[in-house]
Amino acid sequence: MRRAVAEFGATAVEPDCIHTADVDVFAPCALGAGLNDQTIPEIKARAICGLANNQLAEARHGEMLRQAGIAYVPDYVVNAGGG
Repeated sequence: MRRAVAEFGATAVEPDCIHTADVDVFAPCALGAGLNDQTIPEIKARAICGLANNQLAEARHGEMLRQAGIAYVPDYVVNAGGG
């Protein structure tokens, strides 16, 4: 993280609020269930595409994302080419 900040001018963000970053694409790649009732209303990204398994806390959160106008690529699609 320090290297990315120093070399690329990236902004470091605390893990518990990374979903609120003003970005085009949010890529959850570590923890599951990060897309939930609390986080979805705070997401500014227009698309979510990450490698974390089980990103939706509940299946209904996919519909919440759709209603919010956020394109979502499920983890099993993103990981389909892995081996």
